[in-house]
Amino acid sequence: MGGDLFVIGALLAVGYLVVLPLLLIVTWQRSRRVEREFAVLEEGMQFLLKRIQKLEGIGEPSAPPPAVSTPPISAPAPIEQSAPPFSEAVSTAAPPASLEASVSIDEPPPADEVPPPAQPIDTVATPRPPAEPPAPNPLSGLVSWFLRGNPIAKLGVLLLFFGLAFLFKYAAERDMLPIELRLAGAAGLAIGLLSLGWRLRDKAPLYGLVLQGGAVGALYLTSFAAFRLYDLLPHGLSLALLIVICAASVALAVLQRAQSLAVLASTGGYLAPVLLSTGGGSHIALFSYYALLSLGILAVSLWQQWRPLNLVGFFFSFGVALLWGADHYSPEHYASSQFFLLLNLVIFGLLAMRFALRHPESKTRGAGLIDGTLVFGTPLVGFGIQYAITKQWQYGPAFSALGFAALYLPLAAWLVRRWPETGRRMAMSLLAVGAGFVTLAIPLALSARWTALAWALEGLGVLWAGRLQQQPRISWSGTALLVLAAISGGIAFDGLLDATSFLLIAFTLALCWIAGGHLWRATADAAARSDERLLSPALLIGGVAFWLLGIADGADRLLDGPEARMAALACTAVSAWLWQRAGERSQWPLLRHASWVLWPVSALILVLQTLHDEHALAVHGWALAWPLALGLGWYLLRRAEQPATLLHPRASVALHAGLTWGLLGLCFVELGWQMEQLPWGMTEWRFACFLVFSGIAILLLRALTRRGIWPLSTHAMSYWLGGLLPVLPIALFLLLIGNLLDAQMPETPYIPLLNPLEEAALFALLMLEVWRQQCSQLLGRSLPALRLVLYAIGIWWANGLLLRTLAEIGDLRWQWQALWDSRLVQTSFALIWTLAALATMLLAVRRHSRAVWMAGAALLGIVIVKLFLVDSAHGGGLARAIAFIGVALLILAIGYFAPLPPRRTTDDAPPQGDSA
Repeated sequence: MGGDLFVIGALLAVGYLVVLPLLLIVTWQRSRRVEREFAVLEEGMQFLLKRIQKLEGIGEPSAPPPAVSTPPISAPAPIEQSAPPFSEAVSTAAPPASLEASVSIDEPPPADEVPPPAQPIDTVATPRPPAEPPAPNPLSGLVSWFLRGNPIAKLGVLLLFFGLAFLFKYAAERDMLPIELRLAGAAGLAIGLLSLGWRLRDKAPLYGLVLQGGAVGALYLTSFAAFRLYDLLPHGLSLALLIVICAASVALAVLQRAQSLAVLASTGGYLAPVLLSTGGGSHIALFSYYALLSLGILAVSLWQQWRPLNLVGFFFSFGVALLWGADHYSPEHYASSQFFLLLNLVIFGLLAMRFALRHPESKTRGAGLIDGTLVFGTPLVGFGIQYAITKQWQYGPAFSALGFAALYLPLAAWLVRRWPETGRRMAMSLLAVGAGFVTLAIPLALSARWTALAWALEGLGVLWAGRLQQQPRISWSGTALLVLAAISGGIAFDGLLDATSFLLIAFTLALCWIAGGHLWRATADAAARSDERLLSPALLIGGVAFWLLGIADGADRLLDGPEARMAALACTAVSAWLWQRAGERSQWPLLRHASWVLWPVSALILVLQTLHDEHALAVHGWALAWPLALGLGWYLLRRAEQPATLLHPRASVALHAGLTWGLLGLCFVELGWQMEQLPWGMTEWRFACFLVFSGIAILLLRALTRRGIWPLSTHAMSYWLGGLLPVLPIALFLLLIGNLLDAQMPETPYIPLLNPLEEAALFALLMLEVWRQQCSQLLGRSLPALRLVLYAIGIWWANGLLLRTLAEIGDLRWQWQALWDSRLVQTSFALIWTLAALATMLLAVRRHSRAVWMAGAALLGIVIVKLFLVDSAHGGGLARAIAFIGVALLILAIGYFAPLPPRRTTDDAPPQGDSA
């Protein structure tokens, strides 16, 4: 009773979970199709009704039409000529509204303008090219196959399998019938279904094929059960029986052009030795049997090109070979394994060629369709197996790759000669496979350094061939090889390389990448994609990077630190000149712009020299690298003035200013190194030299500007505003810090204004004022903020000059506390500041400037505060009295000679010479 309930429950579960959903899907799809057909019919009826109404209105005119040379058009005639048949109206894809507009008639046309008869609707519409088929999806393909044709019959066969299985189970559990009788009954039922399906092949072909497929599956299962489960048949007889079933099924499939039946039969044939295996058979027998099945598929391809059947053979042949090799392969099996591998390569290669030549209806240039799985999967999987069986020898995989290339490259050439049109795409695919194996043979046989060189040269050649033939895929393959060459070169760089090998790899990669960029640029057209346009600058940047890497690392391998840096600078300068010349000759702007890499390289080397505290111009003969770099930099800027190579204004400013910065930086570094060699006590000389150099830079630039020498004649603003920009903060810093020195020289007395420190400071201040005036002239404004900064620095140095003079007169130590406590210093500063306030306020009265007068008053207020907080804090004495009396008398003089100027009114005109 429990078994009956199990069978009934299983049948109900299958009915609810499988049958009912499938029936609902089929019903829903058919209802949707009926709705669409009904909508098309309704639109066609509406169109015909409107057309008939318009034609009836034309047939009853209010006045007779004018006589025409042609016979009068009767009402039914337009209907027969211009109105399409009902079936055509339903089948057309154009909307009825547009059709109505194209054939509507408002009034009878004149005799000389009678339009020709309307063409049928199917000939008016322009046929659209068929869309590319979407990518196949195995799951959706299985569902669509099940729903096509007669899904009810397919569902019935499926349920029949379940029913027979449950029936056999029920009978076996209760020993109702002998096992021989049960198996014979199943086989007889299968043969009966097969005969019935064959008889229905003409009357109901889809139904008949479903029955035949189910019968074949039942025969496979029955034979398997008789051997494996019940030991009723010997191994040889079982295998022969399965072969007969497979061959007969394939023959039936070919005769009826039934792809599904052929796939089912072949699947059973490939599964037969796997299902019947006892674990002790010969691999030669196994792969011989598989080879016969694959040859059978090749024979079927003479009549029918069934891609699923080809894929079944491919996956079973190579899949079982991989599984067998993983567990049972040993070196003594090499000869037989090599034979069967080559045989399968030939069989499935021929299948791929047959498929391409029998399907020439491609959407692209008339070339044949390509089965990518067989064309590319066969050599890839085959070489994987070949690598596994030859890796025991040193160059076995490398020679195997060359052997694969020797198989596919001649085959590609033969295809092009034999079928130049339909076989072209297949030939290009085989050419790509052969070239890939040639490329693969290089790293399998050689080290990373030689692999990088070979791949770089090969990639450049493939890229050249692809761009010459306008083949994007070949061009991308060559570019990919260049990238792989760079990766291999990086791996080689991590190893131990001598200088010669390193330079050879780096410069070869650089030249190949630059040449590749030139090929992409020279052969690009207006319709090139954006990614293709980016390849040229990308390859050029990579090539320049490899070139600079070769210069830097090569110089470091061949020379010591300072000399290596100078050699790298010289080589970079010469390279920049070569790139500029090559860019001009080839009319390649990007290569010409690559010469500007000299600027950042020079700055980097200058920074390294500063960090290593090196003497830039004392590296023996390599010191000429800096004059060479600066001279070639000037030459590059001069060449950039040509109309064909004119730079962007902002880029021009940056490059001219950068060249000035490099020159100034070099001079500052060299001057700093020289100053470090001075003995103790020469700090003032160091500050003086830097201040004088800053002033000389401004003075030299002023002289070149006044003489109109290039580049100052055309790029004055770039140099005055950009080139001298670093001089301003350096000079201001030196003026601020240098004023804290006592200006005392060893064995030399201090003389105010006649010592190196103060003379250099005065010269620097004058040159900074010259720089401010020149910038004001270029910008067209006065720059008052910069003028106030210079005034403040001047006042700062005037107080320093006074303090050093008082320290010399009073024989004071140059220390903060000693100077602060000195009565002479405090009283003198109070009187001098008051005199300065008096002079400022007198000038303000003369110029009628209240602002200047207020500045003097502020200074006077500082003096008064100083008298009470500083001078009085040191106690009484003659100095305090002199300070107070002197300041008081000067204030009285200010009150009399320099009163506050009156406010200006709008009617008051400024006096002559007023500049405030």
